[in-house]
Amino acid sequence: MIRDGLSEVWRALAALAWLVGAAVAGLCAVRIVFGPTTGPTGWIWVLAFAGVGVWCVWQAWREWTSSEALRRLTDVPPQQTTAQAAEFPGAWKGGPVPLETQIEKLSEAGLSLAPGRTIDELLISYPRAEFEEGDPYGLILFMYGVEVEAEPWGRVFCERGWNFDMECLEEAGDYVRAFEGILRTTGHPELATDMHDDFRPGAETCEIRYSIRGRTRVLTARIDHDWADPEAMGAFFRDIEGELADGRHFWAADNGQSSVLFFLTDAEAAKVNAQREDVLVRLHS
Repeated sequence: MIRDGLSEVWRALAALAWLVGAAVAGLCAVRIVFGPTTGPTGWIWVLAFAGVGVWCVWQAWREWTSSEALRRLTDVPPQQTTAQAAEFPGAWKGGPVPLETQIEKLSEAGLSLAPGRTIDELLISYPRAEFEEGDPYGLILFMYGVEVEAEPWGRVFCERGWNFDMECLEEAGDYVRAFEGILRTTGHPELATDMHDDFRPGAETCEIRYSIRGRTRVLTARIDHDWADPEAMGAFFRDIEGELADGRHFWAADNGQSSVLFFLTDAEAAKVNAQREDVLVRLHS
């Protein structure tokens, strides 16, 4: 989708920046080696710069491999035309759809703008043409998972949507914050209580604890840098669906490394997908 572009471009630039750092460190090491004198202190500096260079290369590799845009670009033939781009999987192939129509159709499927939210607030983030011509239904579904980009902060566009970034972990408590966002989409934020996680960068696993109706759950999540563990997240999704058991399930609109989550019945999701084919995918069958 369109909004993935800036995120992926920044990842590409970050990878290039790390490579530049590696080149500078390598150049410094070479200059010391071939300098007029290289005593014990000089060799220590050589090793230090070499270590910095290796670390920079590793960081560049990490950014490069995590960039979906770069992987896509390597598969695109040279001098791609506009017509070829329109055939890209998931691209919108229909005509313009008025923003007001999109809002109405999503409302009929149970996804309404939160009280007080307006079209003018949507247009703070993207021009109307992006909603109506560039990415109909895809872009507005993304906006339904985020907040108004203006003060006062914290005003969500849709109370039943949340943009979940899988690369969200930095410190203890981040799993709890993710679970709180997921619970908000159900309309039952109080369902899980006493939530706690002991996430620690560099560890192999962490524990996530929470209680539902007096029963304590403990999930073990594998730690992969700052990426949330898909198995732990899936277990939480299934737990919430099973406890509520009201016919609703978690559905997601793809947004690159993140997903915009909605808690809908199959019938509601079918109404959304009738407007744009397979824009929502059920997370668990």
